[in-house]
Amino acid sequence: MDKGIRRVAGIVMMVAGIALGAWLVFGAPHDWEGDVRLVKMAMGLAATGMITGGARLIFWQPEDEPAGEAGVG
Repeated sequence: MDKGIRRVAGIVMMVAGIALGAWLVFGAPHDWEGDVRLVKMAMGLAATGMITGGARLIFWQPEDEPAGEAGVG
């Protein structure tokens, strides 16, 4: 995958994760009870995973490249 496409995909993924997390904190109904609370928690974990995955796509470094040359080019 091209570095530019990977970074754009990472940015899109991070923005989607931040938007989901913000909706869960500020916009989701606060009266969810029972099993729906577990769904809300799972959605929060998914948002955290999306943000982490987006950061990995943006700052991806292959195993065979030294750390100093990953951002060059």
